[in-house]
Amino acid sequence: MTRRSTHVDHEVVYAAVGASADPDLLRFPPEGSTAYAEELRLGSGSDRFLTASSLLMTWAAPRGVGLAVTEVELGDGGHYSGVVFSEEGVPEVPAAPEVQFGPEGEPYLTAGTTARLVWPDSKTTRLVRVVYTVDEPRRVGYAWGSADADGVVGEEAFIVEHREDDSVWATVRGFLWAPSAGLLGLKGRAAVRYVIKLSKEQLAALAPGAAANTEENPAQTSDDPETGGN
Repeated sequence: MTRRSTHVDHEVVYAAVGASADPDLLRFPPEGSTAYAEELRLGSGSDRFLTASSLLMTWAAPRGVGLAVTEVELGDGGHYSGVVFSEEGVPEVPAAPEVQFGPEGEPYLTAGTTARLVWPDSKTTRLVRVVYTVDEPRRVGYAWGSADADGVVGEEAFIVEHREDDSVWATVRGFLWAPSAGLLGLKGRAAVRYVIKLSKEQLAALAPGAAANTEENPAQTSDDPETGGN
């Protein structure tokens, strides 16, 4: 079952919330945005899928590129999905979202979760909000969106997939707008490229053995703080 939430109480700063899940995103991106998609094979088998899924849902992707994840406030994962009726036609109370935990006891992030990402220089930070999660037998992940306008703005969906050929892949797809203040033209496009590059590196952080390289390859901070973040 897929659980998604696009109701964010005005806590993101862009339009087209949830559009990263649209199959036609690359053909018809939100107006003025740059849409992209990347993927990386992580291995094969159910064990690799379960391990990568757990890493993804406990912030291992941003941490794996040297970003600190701070000020985490878990969302309740809830969203409006319509009234559910029993076979007798009686409205039923929806079940409370199940809380899952990683092997270290850290709770999985849920829809509505907010967090602040801090770059290694401790000066560049971005606030993000999880706008939906994906929880299927062979697909697990989340999408986060910009909750501040301090740089590139947009939404990115990070998913781990266990495909029919038994291979396991990490994917990211999203849409981004260059910063609106003082970063037009080439500099603005460079800011978007930086975020896409960082997102690709987050996929690599889910690969076997990647955690050992975190300290050796921290996230690079751009010359201009406005280019940092998503």
